[in-house]
Amino acid sequence: MNDITDPPAGDGGEAGEPVTLRIEGRLATVVLNRPERRNSFDLAMLARFEDVLHRLGREPGVEVVVLTGNGAAFCAGTDLDELATLDAAVTMDVQRRTAELVERWYRLEQTTVTAFNGPAIGSGAVLGLASDLRLAATTCFFTFPEVSFGIPLTWSGMAILADLAGADRAKRWVMLGERIETGAMLHHELVMRVEPPGEPLERAAAELAGRLLADPPLGRSMAKRAARLAGPRFEAVAADSYMGALSVALRPPGDYPRARRGGQR
Repeated sequence: MNDITDPPAGDGGEAGEPVTLRIEGRLATVVLNRPERRNSFDLAMLARFEDVLHRLGREPGVEVVVLTGNGAAFCAGTDLDELATLDAAVTMDVQRRTAELVERWYRLEQTTVTAFNGPAIGSGAVLGLASDLRLAATTCFFTFPEVSFGIPLTWSGMAILADLAGADRAKRWVMLGERIETGAMLHHELVMRVEPPGEPLERAAAELAGRLLADPPLGRSMAKRAARLAGPRFEAVAADSYMGALSVALRPPGDYPRARRGGQR
């Protein structure tokens, strides 16, 4: 086993990182690791995930990457407490980098698997849905509450959702902030399997990774490259970072409201 710690020597080490990366032969595991904040992305977590992506791009021996979260939630999206404190220039930079983050994850050479260990909110759901294959625990649900905050869904979210479920359904989920439970996830093929209660999601992800690794990697790589031709239209949401930053700047000052819970669809 090779524990990867990208930060310089003398850093606090892997366990304290907001995103951890573990490489075991041909398999890498990425864990979102801010459980006290439901694995929401702040600036430090964003920078760390960018570092992890850079490292994975330099690991030709890695064939499969599993993404999951530490704790009860997969990812609560952007850390809204921090977002409310950022000035316009930093907000613009963050919006640009997060859109690039999702596209870089989607375009990784390796086969990617998301194991949704719990709720995935807004941009957190977008990141997980950008993987090639997806599993979920029964405690998982998706919701996209950004519109109720007075801001659009960014992180290339509409491109990902429209690709997976169609533009009309994606608009409804985002405009109404509907909560998508596991039954709907399966119905709309947002995930390929929901693990029943008592069945460890980690084991299911390991079994799926083992099934993938049993075959030569070239076929998977070529299938992934071919699928990009019909995949998300990232160019169609190229202005997301500008619109997202503008909407944040135009919001009245103060904390973001709690997300309303839409109906289950």
